[in-house]
Amino acid sequence: MHFATITATVTRDNPLQIISILFLCAVCFHFGYTTIALFTGVWMIVSKICTYRLFRGLQPFDQFSKDHVLLVLMVLFFVNSLIYVAPAVLLASEPSLAMKLTATLWLIGVQVYIVNTWSRVPTIAYTMLIPVLFLMVVASFRLPTSEPMASPLSHWSVTFAFMVIFIYTTIDTMRRQLATEAALLNAEHTATTRLSQLEESQRTDALTGLLNRPAFDVALHVMLEDRTHGDNEVAVLLVDLDSFKPINDTYSHEAGDKVLSEIATRLQVQVGDMGIVGRLGGDEFICAVFVDEEVDVFKLAKDMCKNIALPILWNERMLKVTASIGISKTGESLQAPLATVPALCSAADQAMFAAKSSPNRVPVLYEADQFAPRLTADQKQALVDSITNETVRPYYQPKIHLQTGQIIGFEALARWDDPSDGIRTPPDFLFHINDLGLQGDFMICIATQVFRDVEALLNLGLNPGQVSLNVPESALATHSGRKDLERIVTARPAVAKHITFEITEDVFIARAADTIQASIKTFHDLGVRISLDDFGTGFASFHHLRQLDFDELKIDTSFVSDLGHDTTAEVLVRGFLDIASGLGVSVIAEGVETEAQSQQLINMGCMVAQGFLYSAALPLSDAIEFLKKQRTA
Repeated sequence: MHFATITATVTRDNPLQIISILFLCAVCFHFGYTTIALFTGVWMIVSKICTYRLFRGLQPFDQFSKDHVLLVLMVLFFVNSLIYVAPAVLLASEPSLAMKLTATLWLIGVQVYIVNTWSRVPTIAYTMLIPVLFLMVVASFRLPTSEPMASPLSHWSVTFAFMVIFIYTTIDTMRRQLATEAALLNAEHTATTRLSQLEESQRTDALTGLLNRPAFDVALHVMLEDRTHGDNEVAVLLVDLDSFKPINDTYSHEAGDKVLSEIATRLQVQVGDMGIVGRLGGDEFICAVFVDEEVDVFKLAKDMCKNIALPILWNERMLKVTASIGISKTGESLQAPLATVPALCSAADQAMFAAKSSPNRVPVLYEADQFAPRLTADQKQALVDSITNETVRPYYQPKIHLQTGQIIGFEALARWDDPSDGIRTPPDFLFHINDLGLQGDFMICIATQVFRDVEALLNLGLNPGQVSLNVPESALATHSGRKDLERIVTARPAVAKHITFEITEDVFIARAADTIQASIKTFHDLGVRISLDDFGTGFASFHHLRQLDFDELKIDTSFVSDLGHDTTAEVLVRGFLDIASGLGVSVIAEGVETEAQSQQLINMGCMVAQGFLYSAALPLSDAIEFLKKQRTA
């Protein structure tokens, strides 16, 4: 039962009930049934008072629960039905034909009223109908006890009045019932609409309106089922925004929400009818499209990168982010067929991380033979523990002065001493570091060890030169990241002048220039040098180069590897060297693997390089031996 509906219905027809009962009492009084008339009138007053106090929670009903209220109400209704119909039984015994007809109309009218009013509450309807039907049977036996006689006009006036009341009551209760039905239908429609909205809200991301992860997985599963009935393949594109966090940190979450909403719209427009788009949370989006001969998924991914990189206007500022995109396709790898939702999404995730780690950030297609297998639960736990016990540690790749062959510094590169698989390089575990949310802990772990190792070299009387380590954008563009690094630097002030923080050109598109410049100034004041890593692969402009105070440019491996094969690479490297000379900063060439590359760099005026031609990354003990040999040479 709906308690509120019952309450409204009970009080709704009070005026009509009072008029009808008073009129019936007056008729009974006229025919000499004084006791019945008075009792009926008094009971009506007592019943209405009890009903009022019952639903208002007044004494003596103030401690009643809803169940108790309904039980008392049913008792009242049962008694009311008996008392209200009893006068009609008496009138049925009258010889007047008009009174017999009045009694009949009264009995039928009460039944019509009960059915129309309480059809949606069967328990109350039966509670009232049972005594009425019983008294109707009694009245039917009393009708023939007196011979019908012609009735005077006054009697027919009463009958006519009851006829009017009967018609009015019937029409009014039907009208009210229809109104109640309409209200209930409207309530059901509203409830259904709200339920649909609730279900939709459970399926979509509140900010962007895109599918959330569970809904995307369901939709992707449907796409995979549809694929089995056709020739198309399904491709999943995992889109991770680069340099998004500094927007939140610098301009507010409102600015971040604007960026996310705009990127969501751009992805939806671009994917269109080809597939579906979802948001995984944070700054990660995911798309799934049907791929055939006419759809180039690489071109689609590159176009996405271009669209995402377009500026976004917010409060008269132009915000800009870029994206790293990982791609996986059904049927793309015979070694590990991708035919399920988890397999496709996991593969796209690994490909995305590879794209984020690559120098030029181009989209990457997952191919099983080029990716390390996923970590087991035990390996993930071992990776978490490795940060605590420092089995993730820095190895040191020498930086070589090209003309003398002397070691003038090192770059610290992370290695994980996996208890099950031995030494593992960053492509094997950095993805899992990010996946487990350990980026900050990982950075602190490596930086702490680098400072400690350099201090150990200095205590041995060795000159490590400049030891560089990669510093993520978040450490410069966020207050917390900067403070973490500051604590490490200030703990060993004598080491700071031997440390170089390497940052990538992506700091320029983070739109957090003021924060980053403040961080760089802080570390400069502490004696740390700043190197611009992977120069030429990002989005830096000459204007940006003027904004940022740095000490060194690192020419990316992709340019060095093309020396001797591509004249454009030679032109660009010469240009980088001229820029560095004009800015008064030093230059290091990365990824030197052949003598020819080394000689060309010397010919172009580059003095420092690193790469496998000279040495791979070494554990600290081997780096110490190199420096000792160099000192005694």
